[in-house]
Amino acid sequence: MFQSIIEHGSFRAAAKALHQTQPALTQSMNELEKMLGTSLLIRGPRGVVLTEAGKLFEPRVKLVLKELERAVNEAKQLSTNSRGTIELGSSSLPFFTMLPSAVQRFHKRFPQVNINLTEGQLSELLPTLREGKLDFVIGATSPETVLTSDFIKEPFFTTPFAVVARRGHPLAQSTSLSQLKEAKWYLPTAKIGYYSELDALLFPEGEQKAQTIIRGDTAATALQMVINADFLTVAAKELLQVPYLNQQLCIIPIAEPLPDATYSFIYSHRLPLTMVAKTMIDKLHRECKNYPWYSKVEQ
Repeated sequence: MFQSIIEHGSFRAAAKALHQTQPALTQSMNELEKMLGTSLLIRGPRGVVLTEAGKLFEPRVKLVLKELERAVNEAKQLSTNSRGTIELGSSSLPFFTMLPSAVQRFHKRFPQVNINLTEGQLSELLPTLREGKLDFVIGATSPETVLTSDFIKEPFFTTPFAVVARRGHPLAQSTSLSQLKEAKWYLPTAKIGYYSELDALLFPEGEQKAQTIIRGDTAATALQMVINADFLTVAAKELLQVPYLNQQLCIIPIAEPLPDATYSFIYSHRLPLTMVAKTMIDKLHRECKNYPWYSKVEQ
């Protein structure tokens, strides 16, 4: 009830959503606040406002409800007609490689389990994971990537990266980063992970005013900017093995090697993985072994 009031912004809207009367909801909230010995909500002209105690209580309530939902899902998943949902966040490379096949194999075993996929970089996926809205995340990290203690990082695989352009780009035959000073770049908006440490390598003198650098976090936008607007980007070399992309993209043969990226499964330390989430991770491991660049990172 407390969570519903916050989500809907008022007692009236929450009561309607819960199919209860407003006085009954008010009475329940009064009993909760009496039990806690403090007020959680204040009714204002624009709806309810959280008190300081309410602001502390609300994120804990989210985690408790999410864990209860996971418990219910996992109990259901033990039946032969397993149901439930997997919430998976990932950067773009798995979407182009092993993820579709892993999902296909997973659904042969669990046809009634829903899978919700979210594309993004670690900097935007980790807050959602922390809130319990994702079961696990697949992201590119580096040895310097440090995560807070509420996350577990399970290494997945390593893969080489390169500077990528469209075929026929004026700078496509460049052999050093110094020759790319006038290039236009499309790079992820990454505050942590692999991409966050590339700026010092790509722009040793810092970002210059004359340079055009656009940042975003979806593969679709990156490909459009590279293919149709002559931007350069940094991507996994494996991306050029995708049939409809290898005819349009090329690797710029710069002498300076880019560091390999280590992809990891990341999940919450406080919220244990469900049985179906563990199964999905196992399917991804199995599918990844089909790629020649696959090299499992020892934990």
